[in-house]
Amino acid sequence: MADGPAVPLSGVREHRWELRKEAVTMALYVAICLMASLVVIPESAVAHTNVVGLIWGVTLGLALAHWFAFRVSARMVGAGTVRSSDIELIFAQLLGAAGVAVSVSMGVLLLPDSVELEVAEYLLAALISLIGFAVARGAGATRLRAVVYALLVLSCAVAIAILKNLLAGH
Repeated sequence: MADGPAVPLSGVREHRWELRKEAVTMALYVAICLMASLVVIPESAVAHTNVVGLIWGVTLGLALAHWFAFRVSARMVGAGTVRSSDIELIFAQLLGAAGVAVSVSMGVLLLPDSVELEVAEYLLAALISLIGFAVARGAGATRLRAVVYALLVLSCAVAIAILKNLLAGH
C-alpha cells in the first residue's frame, strides 16, 4: 500500500523533465559565466592563475547565490514553506553546476599546466555545443542541422560572455 496518493505517470515524467531542465539550465549558466571569467585573464597572468581554483570559485559562488535566491523565492511563493519538489529542483541545479566544474577540472588536471586555460575554454565550448547538439537531435534534426544549431548555441553563449565582460568593464 502506498503512503499517499499515487502520482500519475505523466506527473512523474513531468517532474523528471523539470529536474533535467533545471540541471541543464544551471550547467549552461555556469559554463557561460566560467567562459566569461576565463577569457578576461590577461596573457601575462596565465602562468600565475590557478585555473582549477578559479573554476571552483566561480562555480561555488554562482551555485551559492542561486541556492540562496531559490530558497528565499521558494519560501516567498510557498507562504514560508519549501516544498520537497523545491528541494529536488535546487539539488538538480547544483548537480548541473557541479557537473560543469568537475568536467572542466578533470580536463585541466589531466593535461599540462602550459595549456590548462585553453583546455578549460575549449571544454566549456564543447560542453555548450554538446548541449546544443542534444537539443537539436532531441527535436528531430539531422546530424548536420544539429551541428549547425550547436554552433549557433555556442555563438550565442560566446556573445553573452563577451557582453557580460563589456558591461563589467573588462
